[in-house]
Amino acid sequence: MLILYSNEYKIHNLKNLIKINNIRNYSNLNKKELLVLLNKTKATTLIQRRYRMKINTESVCPITLCEIKYPFICIKCINKFRYYSLNEFIEYLNRCTNDFIDPFTREPIPTYTINYIEYLIKYYKLTKLQKKKNWNKNLSLRYEYLTITSNLNIVLNEIFKNDNLTLDFIYQKILPQFIYYFHFLLIRHKHSCLSILNTYINCIKHHPNNNKEFLINYLNLLIKINNL
Repeated sequence: MLILYSNEYKIHNLKNLIKINNIRNYSNLNKKELLVLLNKTKATTLIQRRYRMKINTESVCPITLCEIKYPFICIKCINKFRYYSLNEFIEYLNRCTNDFIDPFTREPIPTYTINYIEYLIKYYKLTKLQKKKNWNKNLSLRYEYLTITSNLNIVLNEIFKNDNLTLDFIYQKILPQFIYYFHFLLIRHKHSCLSILNTYINCIKHHPNNNKEFLINYLNLLIKINNL
């Protein structure tokens, strides 16, 4: 908290405060100038202290819990930027399986961030640290996952475009696509299947046609037989 000094202080009190704060070159200043100098110094000290506290929290790499080393990477996380030593962050990403997960939020790291890290790897000539094969595998799985879920969303749109949800439409058009896409999703991305299936079940429940229950029952069956 910043408390500013006012005109109520006498000049000799202000000079004593300036001495306590180790401020120099004040001997020729009048009372008004002493107040300005003292208040500016106090404000500057507070700003510097707050800045140092911020630097102290950002100077430790969340992965190693040691002081951040140059070069480093900055990733935005919950409206705050987090800093990681680049070498350690590369090693962390090398150990990621299935996808690249933020070590702090446990959310997927955006693809554009991964691309930027790869640029830094080339720029700082750290390619020997990167397990390129593992990175390519994770990125390939990510693109595959996005493709499958995108196609499933198209199927969901087809369901809601058809108010007359006939059994022929369900068994000839919708279920074959569900079987195909969920088959690959269960094989390659089983860890994400439960949330996707529950989302689809909740969406389909809003369809006005009662035949929706056939689709809901099939999705529930997938959850049970696959122990999701």
